[in-house]
Amino acid sequence: MAKRRKPAAPPAAVAPEGSQRIERAIREQQRLLAAAAAALDAAGMEDVHHGRVAARRLRSMLKTFGPLFEPRRARLYRVDLRSFARSLAGVREADVRRELLLALLGDAEGIDIGERRQLEVLLEDLCIEARESMRRHLREPGWMALRRALERHAASDGLFLGRDADLGRVMRLAKRSWRCPVRLLEGHPATAAELHELRLALKHIRYALEPLADVAPRPTARLVRRLRAAQDRIGEHRDALLAGHWVRLNERRLGRALTARLAAVLAKNERRLRRQAAGSGRKLLPALEDWRKATRKLRKASKPARA
Repeated sequence: MAKRRKPAAPPAAVAPEGSQRIERAIREQQRLLAAAAAALDAAGMEDVHHGRVAARRLRSMLKTFGPLFEPRRARLYRVDLRSFARSLAGVREADVRRELLLALLGDAEGIDIGERRQLEVLLEDLCIEARESMRRHLREPGWMALRRALERHAASDGLFLGRDADLGRVMRLAKRSWRCPVRLLEGHPATAAELHELRLALKHIRYALEPLADVAPRPTARLVRRLRAAQDRIGEHRDALLAGHWVRLNERRLGRALTARLAAVLAKNERRLRRQAAGSGRKLLPALEDWRKATRKLRKASKPARA
């Protein structure tokens, strides 16, 4: 008597496009983060930057698209990603400070060759110290535990909830991320604190749009360009403020005359960047409105009806 064959298993359901896009974006940033973490012992300036950016992108997507993730896992993942980025902050700050101050030397009047060399050596020594501190940290048990935690997050399949989000739902979540920056933009931010808060909000928006770049491509590309420009200008303004603070704190090492000349050129640069940052922010709201109009039909598609 012939054996009865078992019925074939039904094919696995294909996740809707929205869930697919977000999962692909998450997996790509996890890959980049793992590569950056593995190379940190010999990492250059760009390697450290890329590792921090991958961690920020992951944190941002976990926040923006939060309803698509298991809440507790996502919260713990975001905490570990923040710890990873902060571990690299000292190296990144030393690198940025060196690049900024050396670039500004050409605009500072009255700085002789000896003072220039003094500043170059000091900045280079601080970059070396920051890297040595980071390498010591990489050998500590706490860092090893953090690396293992990040690897578990990336390997776990329990982060994603249901995988049932269509593109319309993902677009609605992306649009929701605009609430904070629109409020800030409508208040015409001008102080350093307001601009810094706006910059953090703009990062979340830009990262939320990256998995959706081919949806309404022209308005989206225009919006992303303006987001990047505003974010860059505000970031440069903050870097100038931090560099000025560092110069004043290191007056004894730099000397009173060199400190005064550097502080003067940094203050001039900070005022220029502040104006540019405020101006670039004003261009965002029209681009946002164009994106909203171009994606309205898609965002409303399959939207659940109110009871």
